[in-house]
Amino acid sequence: MRPDDVPVLAVLRQSMGFFSDRQGVIAENVANANTPGYVAQDLDEAAFHRALQADIQARRSSRSMRMNGAAPQQAMSNASGASDQRTYSTIDAPNSETTVNGNSVVVEEQMVAASENRMRYETALSLYQKSLGLMRMAIRSPGR
Repeated sequence: MRPDDVPVLAVLRQSMGFFSDRQGVIAENVANANTPGYVAQDLDEAAFHRALQADIQARRSSRSMRMNGAAPQQAMSNASGASDQRTYSTIDAPNSETTVNGNSVVVEEQMVAASENRMRYETALSLYQKSLGLMRMAIRSPGR
């Protein structure tokens, strides 16, 4: 059994991947804070949530198929690949002001976004680690 076979771990892992990718986009925005004409970018969080919801639905239908006697290979093929590393597209997300040279990055706003993103990543990581710890405790023999 892989950790991604447990739905909550799969969701948390995908969330950590999204937040990690988003941190890279925010860092790129800060790096281009003085580039003329650069428009701040961000990842489409709504698309991430839609993909996550679709993955949850696929897992539910896969579980339902297995309970109804579908072949295990068929049931697993429907949910497989859903938790593989995804790439998320960037969208233009100009900050509150644009400079004379057309740059729309406000470093202070990017720092706030980076801090918020880091907290969300750390929360998902902590939940992932706690869930793994609970699973380890549950499978441990009673004498240990």
